[in-house]
Amino acid sequence: MAASRCKKCTRFIKAKYAYSSGMCFRCFKRNGERGTNAGSSPKPTKPRGIFKMDLTGKKSAKFLKERYQRKLNQQHKVVKDKRDFFYRMNHKLKKSLSEIQEFASNLEADLESRASRYNSLQNLLNKETDFEERMWKTTQKSQKVKSVTVNQKINNSEIEEAKFDSMMQYLEKYPKYASKSSFSKLLDEIKEVESGIKRTKKNLNKAVAEALKEISYFPRNIVEFRDYVKKYTNVLREGSEKVNNSRYVKGLLFKFLSEEDKQELLIDTLNHNPEHFENSVNQLEKEVNQAEKEIISLKKKFNLKE
Repeated sequence: MAASRCKKCTRFIKAKYAYSSGMCFRCFKRNGERGTNAGSSPKPTKPRGIFKMDLTGKKSAKFLKERYQRKLNQQHKVVKDKRDFFYRMNHKLKKSLSEIQEFASNLEADLESRASRYNSLQNLLNKETDFEERMWKTTQKSQKVKSVTVNQKINNSEIEEAKFDSMMQYLEKYPKYASKSSFSKLLDEIKEVESGIKRTKKNLNKAVAEALKEISYFPRNIVEFRDYVKKYTNVLREGSEKVNNSRYVKGLLFKFLSEEDKQELLIDTLNHNPEHFENSVNQLEKEVNQAEKEIISLKKKFNLKE
């Protein structure tokens, strides 16, 4: 249809503006009949300003549930983020501990290799010289008292180094032995092993210092984590008490609801697993303490500096 007349003002109008009402757009707008069919009565409007009472208390219960559920979810995110941060810290600590164990293993192997070469050097000196007899006389001469009380504990490594120093003093005193190929080859091997020990010990000392620094961050963060868990527990307890003691939840109508409808009005912690919070931090604290004890033990064993 190309054109038609408005039934109100008799103006010629295009059919696409009539909205099936037979009126032009201006008349249609004035009559307030947009979206209604021609001749149909206007839709009834809802009365405004009328106060509606919540007789059952369902809306109040739903309001409380949504309020505390939102707050509980926010606090759970804080706890979860802190726990994930702990996992990253613990992963970093385990990596550092693994490096320390590797350095300690290499250092122990180097020390054993050095001890073996020290013994070989001593056997060679005893075989080709009168080293043992001379050193025994030197020891007896240096003793001024019959008994000596040693208060400081000396480890095997220090004893071996003392023996090596005495052997080197002997070789310096008698350089003709040190120039022999059998002695020079063994001394070169000892020098190489000593260099490796020094390098490994330096790396071990650095790794130990970094690991102990990382461990020092845990106590404060553990206290913060437990505070977050406590806040979560307080919100959960307060929200559960208010929702469970609301008029609708305590009323008779709530008892006849389905389980699905009941869960819409109760605090939901199914995906939070709050019972795992304390277990997680306790296990973490235990692992950190074990790592610290192991690191300190290795530090004492190899006599590392502070």
